Amino acid sequence: MINIMYFSGKVKDLRKFTNILTNVKGKLICCDIDNTLADVNTQLKKAGYDISKYPNPVLDQDFWTSYEALQMFIKAQKIKNTCKILDVLEELGADIFFATSRDIKLKQLTRKWIDKQGIWNFHEIYFTVSKHILEADVYVEDDPEQISKLLSLGKPVLIPSWQYNQGFDNENAIYFNI
Repeated sequence: MINIMYFSGKVKDLRKFTNILTNVKGKLICCDIDNTLADVNTQLKKAGYDISKYPNPVLDQDFWTSYEALQMFIKAQKIKNTCKILDVLEELGADIFFATSRDIKLKQLTRKWIDKQGIWNFHEIYFTVSKHILEADVYVEDDPEQISKLLSLGKPVLIPSWQYNQGFDNENAIYFNI
């Protein structure tokens, strides 16, 4: 069955998005997990954390391996619009893999979350804070620091629109609604 893709994002980004769709066959797509594929922000907000700042200074590296954070990872729902985009990209012949800044200690939890969500559990997952070294052709990413680095290298970046990652006015920045 062919998936139908409806673009839900900034009008000025529609042409850039369709250009990716028409040229995606055989391309490598790197998709971030937290707040790109997994809606961790909703869990953070429910717990009273400010999600308007990124990174939130209260949420340091120790927090992300704490019991509280692990529960948030487990409870996070998949972001359906990201999943629809990945489905279409894969159907058009792209090779998709995941990359996350999560601690490598969370590898098993991350894989279980992907399995539970029914998301392409056969794709590779890379644990790195330097996603640009993976040399994908297109990235799907929410982290402003990562986005900035990728755009500086001329990489197209599909950006799930969160309050904290607005303002990238670049020919390779393509926002979509979550």
